[in-house]
Amino acid sequence: MESSLLLPPLRRSLLATPGHIEAKVRKALSLLVDVLMLDLEDGVPDLDEAKAAARQTVRAALTECARPQPREIALRVNGPRTRWFLDDLRCAIDLGIRTIVVPMLYDAGDQLFAHRCLETLGAPASTGLMLLIETPSAVLHLPAIVEAGPRTNGLIAGGLDYCAGLQSLAILPVGESPDERVDEDLVYLRHRVLACARAYGLSALDAMRPGLLSDLSAFRRDARRARWLGFDGVDFFHPGFVETANEVFTPSLEEQDWARQVLEAAAARPAGAPASIKVDGRVLLPQHIAMAQRLQALALQIAGG
Repeated sequence: MESSLLLPPLRRSLLATPGHIEAKVRKALSLLVDVLMLDLEDGVPDLDEAKAAARQTVRAALTECARPQPREIALRVNGPRTRWFLDDLRCAIDLGIRTIVVPMLYDAGDQLFAHRCLETLGAPASTGLMLLIETPSAVLHLPAIVEAGPRTNGLIAGGLDYCAGLQSLAILPVGESPDERVDEDLVYLRHRVLACARAYGLSALDAMRPGLLSDLSAFRRDARRARWLGFDGVDFFHPGFVETANEVFTPSLEEQDWARQVLEAAAARPAGAPASIKVDGRVLLPQHIAMAQRLQALALQIAGG
């Protein structure tokens, strides 16, 4: 059921860290990121020995780390159609990881296979899935994919693979400047992911395109655009972006003050009064009141976390 007060898990920032590089894994475990996604997929070479080493590195780091700082630890496994999928799931279950990120889905059959594998391997009911939506086929079949898996609690709009799947030239850096980039190739993907996430009560993250690691202003602008569209947070690859992502997706003091005024005005309405209210000379409708409720609830969720 859709509701402005039923907030998804707090996922303002998701940092992807390659699982086979021990130093990066251990550093990432100390960061105040909402979701630390230890990666067994794209960040690790497509070699059996590299995948096995990544699983072992992640296992050792999580076993030895008594107090991981991130709010949520996730493991991105290799896709359901790869030969590494089952071993990756076993690793996640053995480590008690509650959030598994599943990439490279194509249809509801992939989702059903993932869920059946989890059941066969004895995954507890608390094990949830975030789906990385990054193929044109997954975008077209997204409602069916979500409905096929009750463990799903979040979606990520994976623009890089999706763009490559479209054969769009937008991923080429040649002749591009950040001010000229409008990401028109990702409009359908982002709106499809957002619509499905809101319809099914899931969190929605936008995966930031790789860019200049030193260009914090460009990252901030892209993150603000993602929030403006309605995303709950962003997925990125550099630890230097954690603080900015958390800041951008936290309601500002100005927004919190606006929400407080709106909710106070709404609470003061006499019985039988019109649904609209006036705040600072502006007429506000129930949709504005619902947004004020969400902003206030989100601020409280962040403060209490």
